[in-house]
Amino acid sequence: MKVFDTIDDLLTELHVTKKSVSPDFFILKFDDLDYARTVETFPHYKRFFEITFYEENKNEVQVGHTKMNDLSDSIMFTSPMQSLSVIRKEKPVGIIVFFKAKFFTPKRHQYDIQHEFPFFKLNTKPSFKISKDEKQYIKQLLEAMHREFENNEAQCVEIIQSYLNILLNYMKRILKGESGNVKLKRYEELTNAFEELLLEETGKYKTIAEYASLLNITPIYLSECTKRANGRSAKQILTNYQMLRAKSLLVQTTKSIEEISMIMGFEEATNFIKFFKNNEGVTPSVFRKLP
Repeated sequence: MKVFDTIDDLLTELHVTKKSVSPDFFILKFDDLDYARTVETFPHYKRFFEITFYEENKNEVQVGHTKMNDLSDSIMFTSPMQSLSVIRKEKPVGIIVFFKAKFFTPKRHQYDIQHEFPFFKLNTKPSFKISKDEKQYIKQLLEAMHREFENNEAQCVEIIQSYLNILLNYMKRILKGESGNVKLKRYEELTNAFEELLLEETGKYKTIAEYASLLNITPIYLSECTKRANGRSAKQILTNYQMLRAKSLLVQTTKSIEEISMIMGFEEATNFIKFFKNNEGVTPSVFRKLP
């Protein structure tokens, strides 16, 4: 199954050439897509979030193991590395939003988004029917967001960020914990539990063997589960969490490299610097100075 690391990668696949106001955000209407140039079935993973607002849709959509046939008057949420497949019959009417967590100001961790807005969690149903009034309000928000995006005038990014925050919080209000759990496969449950353990860490991260022990499984089986769930080994997921946390500390705080090294659980700052450079290509000090 194809994996799209960036929003630009997906837009290239969809033959969308418009430049975005930010590499971490894009909004488009289904009318902007040329369905004659797209494949009939399009199974894929993305490393970013997607919100899809459907006014009309007769296509079959599958997110993970959940199949949906009646998506008219609904809104759908997809998280990073959650599989999405569409069997296209005709062009829907609606709007799609793609964004990364770091689009927000201040920059955020993707799992902050999933925890603050539970409808993005892996074990919740991906789509929700909306009432006439809710549909009107959501459409107005998305239309305003789309106009700002298209016009690309001063402060458009800040205004789009505000609209996106309003939309997410509005959905949180109207769903009120009604997200509803979906039945996960065993490997998905274990991957989700593993990521929850990583998210709870406030100090030094444990080894893969220690996390596997907490889940009462072997390290090899844990990695088999994570690879089936999202295409990455347990070690890759752990490293991703470590890097996201390190970047957040570098960008959002004024703590020294030595302090951040200690918070991250490294005994020596040199080990942290080496770890960071091996995974990011630059040292923490250089990364902190990047625009």
